[in-house]
Amino acid sequence: MQKICFHFQISQPFRLRTYRFFDINVHHDYFDEFQNSYLVNRLAERCYLPANRLMLDLIRQYPGKIAVSYSIAGSSIKLFQEYCPEVIDSFKELLATGCVEITGSTFTHSIASLHSKTTFAEQVRLQEELLQEVFGIKPTTFCNTEMIYSDEIGEWLAEMGYKIVLTEGAKHILAWKDPGYLYCNPFQTDLKLMLRSYALCDDITLRFNDKSWDQYPLTAEKYLGFLKSVPAEVPHINFAFDYETIGEYYTQETGIFDFFRSLFAHFAEMEEYQMITPNTMIDSTEKYTTLNIPWAISGMGEEKDTEDWVGNELQQEAFDQLFKLEPLYLESRNETAKLNWLRLQSADHFNFMSTKWLNKKSVKRNFDVYPSPYQAFINYMNVLNDVKLQLS
Repeated sequence: MQKICFHFQISQPFRLRTYRFFDINVHHDYFDEFQNSYLVNRLAERCYLPANRLMLDLIRQYPGKIAVSYSIAGSSIKLFQEYCPEVIDSFKELLATGCVEITGSTFTHSIASLHSKTTFAEQVRLQEELLQEVFGIKPTTFCNTEMIYSDEIGEWLAEMGYKIVLTEGAKHILAWKDPGYLYCNPFQTDLKLMLRSYALCDDITLRFNDKSWDQYPLTAEKYLGFLKSVPAEVPHINFAFDYETIGEYYTQETGIFDFFRSLFAHFAEMEEYQMITPNTMIDSTEKYTTLNIPWAISGMGEEKDTEDWVGNELQQEAFDQLFKLEPLYLESRNETAKLNWLRLQSADHFNFMSTKWLNKKSVKRNFDVYPSPYQAFINYMNVLNDVKLQLS
């Protein structure tokens, strides 16, 4: 019996308003309340609420047969609390079923793990506190921002008490190995790794509504046929993608809700599959081997690297200047400025500066309001310079 793990990621940043050079040290309101309210309510209406209802219906229809997990960035939780608290209530209802897990993640969908243990640990700590406060849980599994992972990051997480990490099944790391097996960190061998089968994920996230695809339209039955390509002796098939795939990237009219309802129903009814949450593997006696990941990987692009956030000079300059403020953050007593510095670590701000996808459509740019990566950089740096003054 193959174990099926479906993990959904939710991360919406506090988006920046237009902040000009002459606003520095004059105005300290950096975030666009209208855009933040509009977008999170739009996503709640199109994705979060109907998708949560779908999951709850399936769990009730197939008791003990449906299992899903989520990572919800603290910034998203804060937006839900402020603009649409009914989303929080719907996740509490899902958690109460015992069939849903919320994993650990970073507080602001931060890329701090690419910089230092200190700030990354702070992000993880703040997220843990928020999950305890809102949902009454302490996670033991972890999914980092955009699935960023390396051996060193794994060591940090093991020291923080995590037992399972979800990350990418990158080809250049696995070589001939299959992502469907359990692996572990080479230095902290008690930390298990569950790797995403990205090719199978891409069939949904990239090609579901692609009318030029020779497999269009994608149905649950057809997709189950794709899964038959995974050898029966491979114990796991791990999926992870943005929750917004259901209802936002692909609207209800495309049939995406019907697809997932049918797919999950098939998993519940078929004897050869068992849906699980990641935490069920903590005490598993299943064999696992070490996997060396010396350089950071992610779930983005064909290269599965970190180029989406630090791949060009604009991003690298913003990244360097951002983390130069770490000592000021640690010493500052200005709690508002400290929170703003944490929010500026969001991967989304750096994605808006990316030139990698200028000639391609990327779902990560769905909510990009900047006319160019350069404008995104200028606006970000103006805000960062004011935050620096407030931290000082």
